[in-house]
Amino acid sequence: MQFERVSIPAIDPDALSDWYGRTLGVDSDSGDTGTASVDLGATTLDFEPASEPGAIHLALRTPADIDALTAWFGERATILPVEGEPSCRFDFLDADAVYVADGAGNVLECLCYDGDAARPVDGAVPIAGVTEVGLPAPKTLALVDWLESTVGCTAWGSPSESFAWVGDRDARFVVLPAGSEWYPTAHAAEIEPISATVVDGAATPGTHEHPELPYEITVKIQ
Repeated sequence: MQFERVSIPAIDPDALSDWYGRTLGVDSDSGDTGTASVDLGATTLDFEPASEPGAIHLALRTPADIDALTAWFGERATILPVEGEPSCRFDFLDADAVYVADGAGNVLECLCYDGDAARPVDGAVPIAGVTEVGLPAPKTLALVDWLESTVGCTAWGSPSESFAWVGDRDARFVVLPAGSEWYPTAHAAEIEPISATVVDGAATPGTHEHPELPYEITVKIQ
């Protein structure tokens, strides 16, 4: 699966787009309708105007050396430490991660996979694309069922009421109970309007709107 486009709410779309552009060294753009966007590798991230959105979780696949990436963020952003350390290791993913707070307080995770060539962080953060989008839900397994039965995505691993991944190693939705905390912070995982366009040859083509939650998933097949 691949995220082609992701849309999240923002109090000030222009300011948040500018933060991503300045902090990551990527292209950003402001629109005439109050929306703004930023190009993150293969994914376009859109910011939609909202009054007071809660914290969102996004993860980026960043083919960079983790120490160089951590040093980069240490000069430009607020690193969210894990057990007192600026980065952490996920052996089950064969990846290292550094978490930062973006310009709106969202939890941004940058994952460096072992199999990716560690490119230098020189003038810009190398980004392959968005690899995780958080989707809180009142009932985790009910949302997982909708993503599987209606959208046609596939759960990865062993879903539970406390946590589930839907997608694959390249791109996935992170489903967890609304009101729980976005790792590694105390920020509550609140339900916010989120839309995503994914490329997945095994999923159901078309646009799928959740009947109760403000989530819209568009599936494209290439």
